[in-house]
This record gives sequence, C-alpha cells and structure tokens, in this order.
Amino acid sequence: MRSMSASRLLISLAASALTQWPPLPTACAPASEDDSRVVDISPESVHQLRIATRRLRALIDVFSPWLKPRWHRRLKAELRWLGHAMGPARDADVLANETLPALRLEYPDVDWIAVDAHLTRLRSTALEQATQALTSERQGALHGLLIEAFGVRDDGRADVGTAKALRRPSRTPGKKPRALARHAHNVVRERYIALFPDCRQLAMLDTEQLHALRVKIKQARYSAEALTPWMRKSIRAPYQDTLRAAQTLLGHLNDAVVAQRMLEDLPIAVAQRDMLSGRLDTIIVNATSRAAHVLCQLPDAQALERGMRRG
Repeated sequence: MRSMSASRLLISLAASALTQWPPLPTACAPASEDDSRVVDISPESVHQLRIATRRLRALIDVFSPWLKPRWHRRLKAELRWLGHAMGPARDADVLANETLPALRLEYPDVDWIAVDAHLTRLRSTALEQATQALTSERQGALHGLLIEAFGVRDDGRADVGTAKALRRPSRTPGKKPRALARHAHNVVRERYIALFPDCRQLAMLDTEQLHALRVKIKQARYSAEALTPWMRKSIRAPYQDTLRAAQTLLGHLNDAVVAQRMLEDLPIAVAQRDMLSGRLDTIIVNATSRAAHVLCQLPDAQALERGMRRG
C-alpha cells in the first residue's frame, strides 16, 4: 500500500468502507390515516452504518489535501449529520442494555417500573429519529454521493478516473509515495500533539472537556488506523491499543453522564434519584482515573517519530 498514490489509496479505502454500508429500507407514506406503516431498522444495520461512517469520516479528514474543497465540505457535513442522527438511539440502547441493568442489580428497591416506562418513551423517540434519517432521501442521496465521489463501480472496486471528489494532481501535495509518507507523518504527529496537555491532567477536566478529549482520541486512533502502512509494528500496536483502551473508558464515562442527564427527568423519589446519581458519579471518577493511567502508557514523542516509516 505504501507504493500506491494517495488518490488511489484513498478511493480504495473508501470503497472498502462503503461495503459496510447496509441496505436500508425506504420509508413509505401510509395509504390512509388508519394505515400506520412501521419501518424496522435492525440494530446490526445501525452498527454497520456507524462503522462505515466513522471510517469514511476519518478518511476524508486524513486525505483532505487530495479532495476538492467543496466535496470535502459537503461529504464531511453529510456524514456528520448521519452520525448525529444515530447518536440518541445508540445512547438509549446503552442505557437500556448496559448502564441501567447494572444499577438495577445494585439498587433493586428503586422504582424501576417508572424508570422503564420513561426509558421506553425515550428509546421510542430516539429510534423514530434514527429511522427517519436512515430511511430518508437524504441518506440515500448521501450514499449515492459517496459512490460518485470515490468512483465506486458496481463490482465494488474504485476507479480514479471516475472519482469526482479528487483534486487535480497539480493542486495536491504530490502523487509520489514519499509525498504521502510525509503527509502521514505530519497527520499522526498533529493528532498526537493534540492530545496534550489534557491527557496528562484528566482529573482537572469537567465532563464536557473529557468528551472533547475523547473526540481527539478517536481522531488520533482512526487516523493512525487509516495510515497503518506508515507506522512500524513496534509502535503501531502499543499506540493504537492505548488509544482504543482510553476511548473505551471515556465512552463508559460518557454513558454515565448520559444516564445522569436522563435521571433529571425521571418521575422517581428525590432520594432514589440522588442515590443513582451518586453511584454514577463514582463510575465517572473511576473511569477518569483508569483512563489517566492508560494514557500515561502512550509512547513518547521520540518513540513515535522513530516508529514512522519515511517512504
């Protein structure tokens, strides 16, 4: 892969990501007011689509110098829209399947009937929002736009000659592999630097700042994954594994924050709400402490530099 031009590598990776784009049903308008048609979107389809959009957003970010600016802006905005549309449904599923069941085991005396009723309404609203987005013309148009942007043929392969989003070679950093190696080096280094100083002072960050750090960690991780050929195995594995572990821990922290926000609207006794919120505070503190320990295992800047391939 290191011998490929940036444009060819980009469309090849984009075509691979698009193979994970699941077939989605189209919403049909009811024939009458008495005819209510429900479009069922499986959790697996949502999961596949989240993976595809995540990979595509990373590719568009990493290879932005090889994309026409207007295509870059449009694709980035549309993928962000789709990702945000699926966010509440994902949060509600985590609440229902992970966060709240754990709390239920610890605090069986809470009014879980009221909690379940509230959560059912919450999940219904979130699923409706996700379904509307995933079955909309906008989602279908985005899929078609991505195929056009990266020249993806019917057989799943990509063609540089038909890819509409690629810039002319004269306006890019260059076609030679060495130009891409320099770009890969710069991207990995920039994403690494962006993690500091926050990753060294997690205990001083509030939940919003921790969420922002988690976004930076995801960007660093996904960029490193997209640029794997330019990272030696000796540095790639510990770097990506550390970022993945920290992202997971901060994800648990974010799930606890989402649960606390839900508690504010729960129709249960104040004492029960405070008890659950206090337990979630403990989860947040523990996740923060563990994430700080994990991030201390990041390789130093010199080791990262030595681990990057030059060509």
